[in-house]
Amino acid sequence: MEIVTEKKLTKEEFYQTIFTAKGMEQKRNILKDLSTTAKLMLELDPDSGNNVNDVILNKMYKSNQHNEFNTFKGWKEKGFKVMTGQKAFFIWSKPRKVEKKNEDKESGKDEYKMFGIAHLFSNSQVESLKA
Repeated sequence: MEIVTEKKLTKEEFYQTIFTAKGMEQKRNILKDLSTTAKLMLELDPDSGNNVNDVILNKMYKSNQHNEFNTFKGWKEKGFKVMTGQKAFFIWSKPRKVEKKNEDKESGKDEYKMFGIAHLFSNSQVESLKA
């Protein structure tokens, strides 16, 4: 009988997993795993956040180094630029309506809601534009 044990990742190994994710499918799969954990955290401690994204940002991504998150555009509006070569953190975006493909339309509904992926950068990944 084989026993599978999962190694606990350090924060740096966790960040490396996030930053090296290739393509939307891999990012979506990582977010699904993080969301499962976040949902459990919300069930056990409702004060851990308002929603899954809140838990992912504040309990998983946040650290002494990364403590404020914003979009590329959001940082630019605040007078900062994302430093060259930085990789984004990602969370679920607001749901958007998506039209079903022809073969799926037989089920009766022509459109459904889908969560996309939003990309965020932390305070340690930006520098002031006033340099």
